[in-house]
Amino acid sequence: MKYTANGDTITLKMSRNDYDQLILILGYATGAASRTGDKWTFYAWIDFVNRLNTGNPNFVPYEIPEEFKAHAHRT
Repeated sequence: MKYTANGDTITLKMSRNDYDQLILILGYATGAASRTGDKWTFYAWIDFVNRLNTGNPNFVPYEIPEEFKAHAHRT
């Protein structure tokens, strides 16, 4: 992997295997939040995965209910 920074923008260059592992790890984190009933954290992770895949033609973004949208995206 390669990490570069330019001001507030970070770029990670990774292999397909590293990306797949990252998605799996994020899936576990999202599942843990769901299992404990923490909807706020669950939708924050869903929002992060959606943003991570912006521009990915093979990804269909997850829907986030309106009441969780403002809290989910805290950037």
